[in-house]
Amino acid sequence: MVTTFAPTALSAEINAADLSESQTVGTSGSSQNTLVARIFGEPDSLKDSATPLYLQLQSLIQQAIDSGILERGSALPAEREIAQYMKVSRVTVKRAISELVTGGMLVQRQGAGTFIAERMVHKLDRLNSFSEVIESVAKHPHSLWIERGIGLANREEQTRLELSPGAEVVRMFRVRMADEKPVALEYAVVPRRFLDNPFEITGSLYEALARAGCRPVKAVQKLRAVALEESYADYLNIEAGIPVIVMERRGLLADNTPVEYSRSHFLGDTFEFVSEV
Repeated sequence: MVTTFAPTALSAEINAADLSESQTVGTSGSSQNTLVARIFGEPDSLKDSATPLYLQLQSLIQQAIDSGILERGSALPAEREIAQYMKVSRVTVKRAISELVTGGMLVQRQGAGTFIAERMVHKLDRLNSFSEVIESVAKHPHSLWIERGIGLANREEQTRLELSPGAEVVRMFRVRMADEKPVALEYAVVPRRFLDNPFEITGSLYEALARAGCRPVKAVQKLRAVALEESYADYLNIEAGIPVIVMERRGLLADNTPVEYSRSHFLGDTFEFVSEV
């Protein structure tokens, strides 16, 4: 994820370093990897913009991923090759890559290099739990609990779950993790008659509902993009205002009885939502 902001003093210092280093680096352009040229284009193009060089490099890498030049899971050319070809300092390249790693677009593997992060595909025409989506890309799902408990259903919950006034619900709010990375926030509400004790849930909500004989078999789902507010952004280690994908789901039994209402915030650069029509 790339965040653009006005040049700072640090940016100016890096640009100055780039200009001085360009006199001595990058003289072996004829031997550069063809992939580097496809990703970054003409080496001198960066000097035509007032945007800090590291942000321009980030933008070019992102464009190469979006266009398919860099495939998910493939390796990014080495910092040295990029610096030589683009006639910039390795400090600039390192900063560009580091911020893309922090944003989840790239991943670094000790001793192997930097790779394009693989997106997790959430198929909307299948009723999968979060855990099942994460496990499908060979990652380990787990949770950091923010809050869970039992209470009386409020008006919104009564409407969405078709409950009578005074009915009890189980509420769960947690950060969903893929390996050690926070990738989603999940708020879920279940009528207590289907799930008595929220503290029995250690992993997948759907597995717990399946054990109780009431796993949803169909759902109504809505997707929208929102700018994440600061109180939520902190949980996902991103800046407030960054767009995320919100999925609202109302899970139903075979007889259309609502068994679950959930609202999840997914990192937009980590998930892809796919539906066959």
